Amino acid sequence: MAPDPTAVEEPIDERHRRLLAKLRMSAQAAGLAPGIEAGLPLQDCEGRTNPESLAGLGATAAELHDHLLRAQAATQARVRDELMALRDAGSASEMLAAAPRALCVAGGFDRALVSAVRGSTWLPIALHVEHGAQDPVNIALGEFLRDRVIPLTSAMPEAELLRRRVPALVLDAQAEPRLYRPLMEVSATREYVVAAVQAGDAVLGYLHADRHASRRPLTTADRELVQTFADGLGLVIERAVALKRLTLQREQIAATFSALRTTGAGLAASPRLEDAIAPPTGAGRPSRPAERGGAAALDGIAALDVPPALPRPFDGLTPREHDVLRLLAKGATNAEIANRLTVSETTVKSHVKHILRKLRAANRAEAIVRYLGLLRNQARSL
Repeated sequence: MAPDPTAVEEPIDERHRRLLAKLRMSAQAAGLAPGIEAGLPLQDCEGRTNPESLAGLGATAAELHDHLLRAQAATQARVRDELMALRDAGSASEMLAAAPRALCVAGGFDRALVSAVRGSTWLPIALHVEHGAQDPVNIALGEFLRDRVIPLTSAMPEAELLRRRVPALVLDAQAEPRLYRPLMEVSATREYVVAAVQAGDAVLGYLHADRHASRRPLTTADRELVQTFADGLGLVIERAVALKRLTLQREQIAATFSALRTTGAGLAASPRLEDAIAPPTGAGRPSRPAERGGAAALDGIAALDVPPALPRPFDGLTPREHDVLRLLAKGATNAEIANRLTVSETTVKSHVKHILRKLRAANRAEAIVRYLGLLRNQARSL
């Protein structure tokens, strides 16, 4: 294709400015100090642009771009490694406590904060200072955040996160009126990034990060990095919670079967109950449930009439105690019952104590077994 004779060739000075701007943008994205292009002899002694230096500037920009791509790949690898380490940290609470440090390591941040969302407030959980831990500002920040409850107003970026689930890069934080001013004043942060930690469709909390000590500018790449880390953190927390529930269910099942075996042994020792299980066989010796297999034994016990010593399903239990017992039978913990019934864990423990006494049960598992047996018998009588 023939060149357009009317096209005007870009002036060399304009090309210089364009390449220099590209170089600066690449340097900033790579987290390198401003002025990286200093020292390049772009002009001769008469102030004219040197074409050879201009070519070198273009090569430098390309090299810096490649460096940026390698740096991004290394950062992604660090994010993956830190999330894998968090996954093996243990409980969800331990993961949250370790998350700020992991974020600082993965993203090169100086400070990171993880917080929980509770209705229209957010509560700081853990702060990590990677650089400048003994700085008076950071010491004061740690004291300020202890037991702090921060209100969420509709104009705050954190409130916007709840609505849109989009991470935010907040610039010129000291002059931004929408922010929580007491926190901005104590932290002395100039800019920060924040992303939501989600589990399913629910926002569990926030991750904040900045570079207070190094004063290196934050970019949109940092914003996306924090969001990626927050997404991974939400997944590992979901996994931890699911594993905990599975473990509790297994323990509950094991405790229930243990209580059933104990109850079955006591029931089998009663001549009246033995007669109810099966007629005498052989030389007048009754057939015990255990001799017919574990499943048959459990079925036989479940089919027995309730001994007179046991209370009827709702006799003596208050409505609230029945609610607690019903949730216990579903495998809920004290904390889960307290949250479900909007009471304290101390109140739940008190209800459980009364339930055990009224049902004449030695422990929770035995109470659950008796409760389920009573419900089965009640259902058969309907």
